[in-house]
Amino acid sequence: MSLRLVILPRAELDVAAIFNYIHERNAKGALDWLTAFEVASTKTVNFPESYSLAPEDLSLNRQVRQFFFRTRKGHMYRGLFVVVGDELRVLRVRGKGQPPLAEDELDDSE
Repeated sequence: MSLRLVILPRAELDVAAIFNYIHERNAKGALDWLTAFEVASTKTVNFPESYSLAPEDLSLNRQVRQFFFRTRKGHMYRGLFVVVGDELRVLRVRGKGQPPLAEDELDDSE
């Protein structure tokens, strides 16, 4: 079953912030990063249950899953998502060293 991909506002802000940070240093690298995010997030809609539960799943009252993607230089990022009805909702995008998802970051996912 294929779901409709929805990038929630906080995730959109994450994407913009990470893209801008990389773009200041390397314009092509930023475009490559954005492409990697788009490819990874788009793949999740076909088989979301095949993606691992995020570590945050243990402390939150929702089933939160994650997908990973990386830059050409090997920097790892992860997208955190939930499935609500026929939608796959990307909650946040995290890079290395960023804090785990908190309960208040689920407010707009219901």
